[in-house]
Amino acid sequence: MKNEDSKSVFQRISVIDAHSDALLAVVGDSQIPGEVGCRDFLVRNRLSHVDLPKLLEGRVRCQFMALFTENADVPRAFAFTHILIDKFEEICAKSEGRFFPILTGDDLDRPEPGKSAGALLSIEGAEALDGSIDNVDGFYARGVRAIGITWSRRNPFGRGVQVEGTDGLTLLGKELVEKLESKKMLVDVSHLSDTAFWDLVAVAKRPIIASHSNARAVNNHPRNLTDEQIRAIAQSGGAIGAVFVPNFVSLKPSKSYLEHLIDHIDYIVQVGGLEAAALGSDFDGYRGVEGHVLADASEYGLLCDALIERGYSEDMVSKIMGKNWERVIKEVLG
Repeated sequence: MKNEDSKSVFQRISVIDAHSDALLAVVGDSQIPGEVGCRDFLVRNRLSHVDLPKLLEGRVRCQFMALFTENADVPRAFAFTHILIDKFEEICAKSEGRFFPILTGDDLDRPEPGKSAGALLSIEGAEALDGSIDNVDGFYARGVRAIGITWSRRNPFGRGVQVEGTDGLTLLGKELVEKLESKKMLVDVSHLSDTAFWDLVAVAKRPIIASHSNARAVNNHPRNLTDEQIRAIAQSGGAIGAVFVPNFVSLKPSKSYLEHLIDHIDYIVQVGGLEAAALGSDFDGYRGVEGHVLADASEYGLLCDALIERGYSEDMVSKIMGKNWERVIKEVLG
């Protein structure tokens, strides 16, 4: 396809990205090298991967906003997560309608790509629940619509991928999955240990997602998914957000990171089917590395071009860059 044709394709599609840590930088709690102090989300920032101007330039319809607590702050995870939500609500109020929460599937029809963007709040690591599934209700009331059971560490609900052991989900973790499904919330498996992943699959009855994970067969990193895990997510009706973190994309890059990312998308499509392939950048969750997939959220047009050059049709590109997440969100949230 000619370059001018691929540009026109991008103007007809929109993006849904299932993971960004931008709120940590907004409140000034980011531990990423080079980040100093707080950031204004509503203006274009030199260091940011994600801010509102870049989301609009990148035709992002919905940006998942992670509610994450660094290791040192885990004892105050419940309170800190509410602080992040406070900041999110402040941003939305100041945006004059250009940035707003996605609470139901129908809300995905509200954003106008290039003019406004929605945001879906997602807790990354259930330490925020302070050991009680009853706290799901309070977070739901404040707009949270997705929860990742663990980050890479262990918590009362299960074992994360970086923790040694053979255990998976705890009994409380299995009860949490049932609770989230009853609330029509997205259950996120990214960062789970392999054992915990399969424990979750055994109890889940609705679509599950991997918000930001790649294919382990393409790059043998423990944060990436095995073929069997890709198939399990696909068979549940869920989707997998291809993640941009360089080490997750390629440990030994032989070409651009963007080309390596397309290899992961190709593989997810091959193993799980087109409907399983989506995006989960992890923007603002990494810094200080050489090379990148995209410089920031304003560059999604380059990803669109790369997918077209790889042989994907406009309809396929539209699904990978947004429609697959739209389908899952509308099915789960209702």
